[in-house]
Amino acid sequence: MSARLSPGCYGPESFLTTQSEIRRYEWREVPRQISNGHMVVAIGDVHGRADLLTALYEAIAEDVARLKPERVTAILLGDLIDRGPDNLEVLGLALGGLSAFTKRPVEDICLVGNHDYWLRQAVDGTLEDDDLRFWGANGGEETWRSLGISRLVGARDMIMQTRRRLPEPVRDFIKNMSVTYRVDDYLFVHAGIDPRQPLNAQTLKTLCWIRDPFLNPEVWPFELTVVHGHTVEWNHGEPEVHDHRIGIDTGAVKTGVLTALEINSSQMRFIQVWDEKALEEDRRRAG
Repeated sequence: MSARLSPGCYGPESFLTTQSEIRRYEWREVPRQISNGHMVVAIGDVHGRADLLTALYEAIAEDVARLKPERVTAILLGDLIDRGPDNLEVLGLALGGLSAFTKRPVEDICLVGNHDYWLRQAVDGTLEDDDLRFWGANGGEETWRSLGISRLVGARDMIMQTRRRLPEPVRDFIKNMSVTYRVDDYLFVHAGIDPRQPLNAQTLKTLCWIRDPFLNPEVWPFELTVVHGHTVEWNHGEPEVHDHRIGIDTGAVKTGVLTALEINSSQMRFIQVWDEKALEEDRRRAG
């Protein structure tokens, strides 16, 4: 029996049960310009926060309506699942994409993160017992509960239950997640790339898991800027823009803040949704 997706899983539905706030930061000059008329949006690690993703999609759709770009590309940077409470709902939202929130045409792209890859292994039958244990130790049990799985007796059982409980459109979506996506001189990827290897020699493990030497390379040999998630970089505000990379994982589950980057031709800005917990922490910090 398939797990039940919300009736609005392929489109807008409010998962917001608490107060939230949208914060749009100032437009700034881009590290590298993209084609005129092209708006590119990247969204950081969601980790089961359907409430935050819904609010962020709604806010981005408002920006698209206001800016009226000729072309829109929306990219989820991976780690849709695990740790947070609403993993199945997030998969439904991702399947519908930004397209479900705006009347303007959108090219929706979803990249695979290391957490999503465990679910892909369960879908395609390659999950091993060691993978299952590692997955469970890194927030996987929240995803399993979302699927209605309360008891497991190994990887083969997980494979069978996942195939039985996930709706077919979601299974196909998971199998077809991209690994990287490039727009002009921007490369979008979950974790990063290894500066010691050519672009065509990057492995799936690197693209989904790398931290150092990508985060602080001795030499950066590529004429491109990498937009990524995976490594939480939270400074209670807009992310830092580095010479070679822009990291937008702001730790949604722990901090209550989900971040997106909007690039519009020669300008860029960050947009975030803050939940009630994050707003309360912000008030405490402000004294």
